[in-house]
Order: sequence, then structure tokens, then C-alpha cells
Amino acid sequence: MIRLAGAALVVGAAALMGEVKAGEVREQYTRLLGLQRVICSLQGEMGYARSHLGEIFARIGAQEEEPYKSWLLELSRELERRKSGTFHRIWEESIKRHLKDIRLPTRELDRLKSLGLELGSADLKLQLRTMELYLEQLTRTLEETREEMRTRVRLCRCLGVMGGIFVAVLLL
Repeated sequence: MIRLAGAALVVGAAALMGEVKAGEVREQYTRLLGLQRVICSLQGEMGYARSHLGEIFARIGAQEEEPYKSWLLELSRELERRKSGTFHRIWEESIKRHLKDIRLPTRELDRLKSLGLELGSADLKLQLRTMELYLEQLTRTLEETREEMRTRVRLCRCLGVMGGIFVAVLLL
């Protein structure tokens, strides 16, 4: 009887581990959606408000949730100080500080860093076109991630349960 209860606990714990891993996969997709929302807001503010980038980052950062809130607010502060040098350097360092631990795909972080090259130095039309191109790439990444997510979530759940059953059989 105790062995059966232990086996049930092992299977339950392994299933829970699978569910946690599936949650991490879903969280990555949610972070990508948040990034898309931030870039869309940035594009809209630049196109219509035509304000200074520091003001735009502060306005969007006040409306966003973490981790994008702290990233945008720091960008705003650093642009006001202008101690760190070029806009691209400020952009890249803030991404490294705030967005490296949120599990965005490396490819997406690299694209986001390269977006900073165009934002700080080009004319407004080129900046808006660059953001439009970035948003198209991000939309494709979101579609791919959504398709992968379904498969990976099922796989994580199944592996958790099957792994738990395997360990329970070995222990019995």
C-alpha cells in the first residue's frame, strides 16, 4: 500500500514537472506577444506624436508590464542623461540588462538589437519602415512559435507523465 502511494506521488510529481515545463513554453510565447505590443506602440507613437525617443519610451513604459516597463523606463532615463554614448549602445546595453533573462529566442534578441541601429540615426520614414519590417518578422516568429508551442506543450505533458510512470515501475 505504501509502495502504491509512493508510486502515485512519483507519477504526480513528474506530471507536475512536465506541466511546469509546458508553462515555460507558453510564457515564451506570451513574452513575444508583449514585445510585439511594445513595438507597435513605439511605431504608433513615433508616427503620430513625433516626440523625442526618450519621451516615447517613458510614455509607453508607464503603460507596460514588467519586464518591458523597466526596460523602456531605463531607456528613457539613459537618453535623458546621454552618458553612455550613442543610441545604439544604450539600446543594446539595456536589452542585455533587462531582456536577456526572459527567455526570448536568441534570434529575436539579435533582431531587436539590430533594430536599435536604425532607430537612433535614420530619418522618421526609414525608422517607421524598419519597425514595420521588424514587426513582420516578429509576426512570422509568433506564428512559428504558436505551432511549435502546441507540439511542445503536449510533449512536455506526456513526457512528464510517462517519465513518472517509468520511475514508478522501476521503484516497484
